[in-house]
Amino acid sequence: MKAKLFGLSLAMLSVISSGQEKPSENLKSGRIYYEEKIKLDVKLEGDAAQYSEMFPKERKSEKILSFSNDATLFETSKDIVEDMTQVHQDGVNIKMVISGDNKVYTDLKNQKIIDQREFMNRMFLVEKEIAVSDWKLTGNQKVILGYPCIEATKQDTAGVKTIVWFAPSFEIKGGPAGFSNLPGMVLSVDVKDGTHTYLAKSVEAVEAGALKIKKPGDGKKVTEGEYQKIVSEKMKEMGMDEGTGGEGAHVKIIIKN
Repeated sequence: MKAKLFGLSLAMLSVISSGQEKPSENLKSGRIYYEEKIKLDVKLEGDAAQYSEMFPKERKSEKILSFSNDATLFETSKDIVEDMTQVHQDGVNIKMVISGDNKVYTDLKNQKIIDQREFMNRMFLVEKEIAVSDWKLTGNQKVILGYPCIEATKQDTAGVKTIVWFAPSFEIKGGPAGFSNLPGMVLSVDVKDGTHTYLAKSVEAVEAGALKIKKPGDGKKVTEGEYQKIVSEKMKEMGMDEGTGGEGAHVKIIIKN
C-alpha cells in the first residue's frame, strides 16, 4: 500500500510541475459544466423498422457539478427539461422522449452518496457509501481546460472498462455522477469505449455561500440491489433487452397497423 501511495504522489508531482497553466488557482467552491453523451440503441420493429435511420445515435445534454468542501451536487442543467425526437413520414408520427430529474449528492465529510433516480415516472433515492478506490494509474497525462490531469482506469466484474482523467490541483475529491474517490477533481469520464461519457467544458468559481447544494429528498428509499431489481423486472415486462452494463440507452418502438 505504501508503495502504491508513493507512486501516486510521484505521478501527481510530475504532472503538476510539468503543466503550469493553472499554477495558483485552487478552487474550493464553484461549478463545473460537463457535456454528457450517451449512445442510443434504438430498436424499431414492425412497420416502424423503416424509420430506424432517422433517429439519433446519441444523446447530448449539459450537466452541472456544484462543489464545496462539504459536498457536491451533480444535476442536469435547468435549461433542459426533456429530450424529444419526432419523426413524421407517410402519415406516421413517432415520438421518443428521454427525460428525468436524476441528481447525485455526495457528502464528502461522511463519505456517502445519495442518488436520486427517475424511472418510469417514479422517483427513487439510493443511498450508499463512497466506494473504496480501486483505480489504476496509467502514467498518462494531459491538460483539460488548463488543468493538468492524470489518467486512471478500472474494470468491473462484467468487464466494463472506465477511463477517467482527474486534476489533482483541486482540493475537492469530486466529479460527475458520483466519481468522487480519486485524489482530485474528475474532469473527463469514458465508460465502455465511449458508450457513456462526461467532459468538462468550463469551470466557474463561486463563493460557497452562493451555491445551492441541497440534499435530494424526493423519492422512495431503496438499496442499489432493490432499484436494479425494479428496473430489470420492468424492462422484461416491456420486452426490452438487458445486459447494457448500466450504460447507454436502449429504446424499443413497435408500430403495427
